[in-house]
Amino acid sequence: MNQSVLRINQVSERLGVSRSSIRGWCDPKSRHHRPDFPRPFKVSANVVGWLSSEIDDYIGKLAAKREEQAG
Repeated sequence: MNQSVLRINQVSERLGVSRSSIRGWCDPKSRHHRPDFPRPFKVSANVVGWLSSEIDDYIGKLAAKREEQAG
């Protein structure tokens, strides 16, 4: 399985939200925290990233919730 690492700009673009929204979703102290959002991991000392497959799975879960609510 080919994994790629997404940086915050790519994650925010893929989800259509701001970078600050992504940061809030990841921060347990934020009122916007989403415990089901994939956690970033350290790529290097100053760089964090997300696995593209985990972001894709998260998008799939959001779509599944939408279908449950509609029907």
